[in-house]
Amino acid sequence: MSIPVAVNHTRKLFFGLCLWLPLLLLAGCKVTKNYPKDKPFVYKTTVKLNTRLPQAEKSILLSKLEKQVADSLQSRWVTKLFVKQVLNNPPVFDTANVTQSAIFLNDLLKANGYIYGNITWDTSLVIVPKKQQQRVYTTFTVNTGKVMHVDSVGYGFRDSTLQALALVNQDAGKLKKGDTYTKDKIAQELDRLLNVFRNNGYLKISREDIYAEVDTVVAGIFDPGLDPFEQIRLLEEMQKRREDPKIDVRFLQRGAKNPEHLRQYFFRNVSIYPDLQLVQDTVQVFGDTARRGGVMIYQSRNLFKPSFLARNNTIKPGAIYRQDNVNRTNNVFGQMSAWKQVGIELRPIDSIGVVDANINMYPAKRRNIGGDFEVSRNQSDILTSTNLFGIGVQFGLQDRNVSRQSVLSSTNLRFGIELGNQGQIIQTFQTNLSQSFTIPKFVLPFKIRADRSLLATRTILNATAAYTDRRDFYATRSLNTSIAYDWVNRKNRNWTYSPLNIEFVRVYDTDSLRKLYDSIPNLKNLFNDGLIISQYLILRNTWGRGNKLYSLKTQVEESGAIFGMFPTIDLQGRLSRFVRGDIDFRYYVNHDKHSWAFRIFGAMGVPYGQLLDSTKNIVKEQTLPFYKSYFAGGPSSMRGWQIRQLGPGSSKIFANNNADRFADIQLEGNIEYRFDLAVVFGIKLKSALFTDFGNIWYRNNQGDPSLDDAVFKVNKLYRDLAVDLGTSLRLDFNYFLIRFDWAYKFKDPFYAEHKNGWFYDMNLFKGQFQLGINYPF
Repeated sequence: MSIPVAVNHTRKLFFGLCLWLPLLLLAGCKVTKNYPKDKPFVYKTTVKLNTRLPQAEKSILLSKLEKQVADSLQSRWVTKLFVKQVLNNPPVFDTANVTQSAIFLNDLLKANGYIYGNITWDTSLVIVPKKQQQRVYTTFTVNTGKVMHVDSVGYGFRDSTLQALALVNQDAGKLKKGDTYTKDKIAQELDRLLNVFRNNGYLKISREDIYAEVDTVVAGIFDPGLDPFEQIRLLEEMQKRREDPKIDVRFLQRGAKNPEHLRQYFFRNVSIYPDLQLVQDTVQVFGDTARRGGVMIYQSRNLFKPSFLARNNTIKPGAIYRQDNVNRTNNVFGQMSAWKQVGIELRPIDSIGVVDANINMYPAKRRNIGGDFEVSRNQSDILTSTNLFGIGVQFGLQDRNVSRQSVLSSTNLRFGIELGNQGQIIQTFQTNLSQSFTIPKFVLPFKIRADRSLLATRTILNATAAYTDRRDFYATRSLNTSIAYDWVNRKNRNWTYSPLNIEFVRVYDTDSLRKLYDSIPNLKNLFNDGLIISQYLILRNTWGRGNKLYSLKTQVEESGAIFGMFPTIDLQGRLSRFVRGDIDFRYYVNHDKHSWAFRIFGAMGVPYGQLLDSTKNIVKEQTLPFYKSYFAGGPSSMRGWQIRQLGPGSSKIFANNNADRFADIQLEGNIEYRFDLAVVFGIKLKSALFTDFGNIWYRNNQGDPSLDDAVFKVNKLYRDLAVDLGTSLRLDFNYFLIRFDWAYKFKDPFYAEHKNGWFYDMNLFKGQFQLGINYPF
């Protein structure tokens, strides 16, 4: 089968535009406005870095160096209309700014341990007579030389208690022998020491009281006020160190200027005020007073149980002052639903070394009844999620203080429709009723010792009943109930573990779906009644470095491993048995008016039990239940395809129908370049260029050779990958964002026999429109 002639013409036109259009645009893409006439002005400033650092570290250091260049030497180019660059009001060139910038660059090198680095610079003047422009190009060349390493770390505090604390905790130090010497690491170690001291009673100790000292030779190099001849002598003394530069660092105590800073404090009076008002007409009267564990609790409206307040407070009378306990108490109460503001007031009494603490809390509105009209997006499975893409109406009732213990109760009733263009406007109708309780502690029959070391703990109880009508294919009724424990540890990692998650789904197929069973046999095993009794574990971790942000989410779920051993629970083969795992990694590089966003997602599920099929026969499970399977396409997945209309693999088993496509394996990657356009009537207009690549697959052909192209195989991965490219218009209302995405199928595995599906049937008007809420990732 040959590619149609029209397709060849389309491809030639596409490649011609890709080749010539950028050249035409680049011919006049740089514009300079409001520049000084007959005076040299800053046109371009460049920093070149010569170093043996790895590429990643080199990029970080280069970014820091570029920011050290004086503002009056920066050329502020602004990109408009994708390719047009505008330089507006460039500053007049002054050599004094170049000299000053060289000093800044040199200081940064020394602060990062490159004491043998050097800076050179040169400028060139380009005159453009017709435009009366005198453009100045400046280039800084930075040679780092060898970096200095730490040879030893010591502590020399005059106060014996401070010295003992520093030595006992030195294994946790931020600065170790052999580390690269930087001022940032010195600052981190100073902060760590202050935290150790403040957690051992030293309430008022600060940076004024401790400092870092380097060995005298290197200290002279860093001292800008030292006599130049003395610096020369010190430099000569350091010649022997050039091959392997090293430095000794000691942390010392300054003079006793503030003696109260070296006093250990103990908590004396601790008071909790849980129902204060931000605005008081008169002096508040506390009608209810209670004492729990030496802590006084004052209430005017008796809104909270004293035992509940005392249990969550870690500031105890008579205990030594610890900053971590103050922070924990503030965070624990602040994260609960019952309060909108929490603050801790400390009142130290220097003469006797005690501190009084007042825990001031301002309750939020307890009950809230509301309704929302929403346009939402699909997230995971199509039954237990309340985020089907489409239009929804939701009514909710919230109570933030059930049982006077800040238990959050949420009751929601939702009606939603999923929109599509597969022959009808309304593709799916869904309604569900859910009830959840969020308890701000672990509810367990036994105690957990680590509970106190966690930053936040919650128990979540949930129950949901849902009805979903997927027009022309199937309808489902589902019940879901679960208990889950959620916590954040000291490394700011968020864990969620559910020891019991029960889901029951009843499937009502239609004539249209039954007809598909003949052409797609595996559907008989996919759309069945099902019972899931599972447990799952989720880990969410987010961290940043400079303008870069990283996010990792991993999830593992299993069903049937434990409860499958009980025949009475198995319900004649309806209990699904499977293990599935997901990994979602995201990486963002943020700038003032533009950013890059990257995402990689991988998932796989393995069924291993037996089920009743649609004909009531017991068969081996070949696929995950469809409401636990993976799908691709839609506003938050492969945007060149309609929702659930991609894959599996390069198979053509769905060639003549629009049935939903599910599978056991999914791989997907997404890249977006996001940038601002303008602000219109207070609404931020944004845009993006994006590409998505991925697909879904079966694990095996389930005994049917016609499914071979739907099975995941490493040697067929390139053939099976789908690729789309597109652009987007986005309306940012601060609280939410509306996306209008338009994407083209650049590589369609359905036509893999034609050059692996690249550019098959490309057409300007054959793109896919997607409407989404918030960023896709």
